[in-house]
Amino acid sequence: MNILIYTRFYPAPAELGLRSDTLLIHFFARELQRKGHAVQVVFLYPSLLHEIFHNRLRNVLPTETDYLYEGVPVHLIRYQSLTPHRYYPEDFQARIINGRLKDFKRSLGWKADKVFVHFPSEFVGLTEIFADGAPALGDFHNMDAAALDRPGHEKVAAFFARFDTWGFRNRRVRAALEKLGGRPLKPVYSGIDRSLLADDDFLRRKTERADDTMRILYAGQLIPLKHVDVLIRAVQVLPFPCALTIVGGGPERGRLEELSAGDPRIRFTGKLTREETIGRMRDADVFIMLSSPETYGLVYLEAMAQGCLTAASRGEGFDGLIVDGENGFLAEPGSVEAAVRVLERIHALSAEDRRAVLRKSAALARTMTEDQTAEGFLSANV
Repeated sequence: MNILIYTRFYPAPAELGLRSDTLLIHFFARELQRKGHAVQVVFLYPSLLHEIFHNRLRNVLPTETDYLYEGVPVHLIRYQSLTPHRYYPEDFQARIINGRLKDFKRSLGWKADKVFVHFPSEFVGLTEIFADGAPALGDFHNMDAAALDRPGHEKVAAFFARFDTWGFRNRRVRAALEKLGGRPLKPVYSGIDRSLLADDDFLRRKTERADDTMRILYAGQLIPLKHVDVLIRAVQVLPFPCALTIVGGGPERGRLEELSAGDPRIRFTGKLTREETIGRMRDADVFIMLSSPETYGLVYLEAMAQGCLTAASRGEGFDGLIVDGENGFLAEPGSVEAAVRVLERIHALSAEDRRAVLRKSAALARTMTEDQTAEGFLSANV
């Protein structure tokens, strides 16, 4: 099968100087390629408005670059954003990109059987996506739902209506699409590499640990929406022995280190490799990330696969996949009191209840591997 994937976020070689972001879409593309499909990624990358002078107006007229990332072919289209708080190209840029997309697709030597567009609100005006008549699934995220409430929402809604199927990753996005109406709705999720699934013997040994100190882990960017300050304040008032490891880097690190005030229970590792982060998960008892907004969060699945009792934000991306008290825990984001309560709930679990939660969380992870979720995308796009 021939598959075209359009996305706003994708990894790129360091020499291209692009902002780094989620690997979710790459894992999806790589898995489809492993399954024997012909895959081509089109990566639309806008330079943000505040970068316009630093870039000296480069990419006001879109530019193109081709590269391979772990064997997946990527066609990069860069352009300069010109309007504040709008994340799709200007009309004149869209006309240029449409023409170049047409030429690029012709150069492939094949027509797509299926089209996937991740973050569709970033592609408004790029009608060439639909020109070949292949079934097109939009993978909608929080940012796409938010675009329906901003100026120009009529143009955004009209573009969304061109998709054959609307995919959603959480309840908030589903509600926004249901309100808009007009297309079939399908849940679509990203998955983890099957090699990350811990075996039953490891999970059993982890539940039998006798250490009285609760080992708590956070792994992610150190940015305001992650509310890492809430976790620090919660740990500082917990009435039982605990240790918090904070994995990741970002602009908030200095403030967060100052907030921790040299507390020996709180440790910052800086940014680690994915493999190193997985190792920290294997050592941790609890993984907690109370982000808002949060579209999805693959890191929760990775932690569950490593036998962590996992806490996520109520009402955000993983609410619904995590069922509070059954296969994980939910807490209101931004609240120190809520973070304290959920960590106390976890600490108070009996050995039997702990094992039951971990069994169910591991079972969820085993149903959401890359190969399984990739098949879910293919079956959703009909």
